[in-house]
Amino acid sequence: MKTTLAIPMWEGQVSTTFDFARKLLVVEADGGREISRKEISLGDESVERKARIMRDLAVQVVVCGAISQPLAEAISQIGIQIIPYVTGPVERVLAGYLCGRLAEPQFLQPGCRPGARRRWRHQGGRCGNEANRGNEPQTTHRSQRRHEGGE
Repeated sequence: MKTTLAIPMWEGQVSTTFDFARKLLVVEADGGREISRKEISLGDESVERKARIMRDLAVQVVVCGAISQPLAEAISQIGIQIIPYVTGPVERVLAGYLCGRLAEPQFLQPGCRPGARRRWRHQGGRCGNEANRGNEPQTTHRSQRRHEGGE
């Protein structure tokens, strides 16, 4: 099945935060193989304009680092799947996506626990400790309690 994938990038890496990326790698793939690719200059486009650019390019999946809630909502509303909190060199990330290996820890941004991508879809796009605020009990490690004078 053909898929059009977009990866926001910065100096050969997946951009840490999609919102600040100036370039977008757009790859058409079929059956785990790359068919074509092109780089798109994003400049300093608005959230709405970035969403329109991806819609016009027929992007179906965005693989990115962090992403703001407004941009995530704009992209999701036009039916684009978001795979957030990805890190690494663009070529390795692309190969990981094509092989179905993006769930491996090597592709997870620092500070995001395994499973953060699943929670992201259900808890408004937050990662790490923010994903727990108000939703799950926080655990304080012994060393942290000692440091804070609690033990």
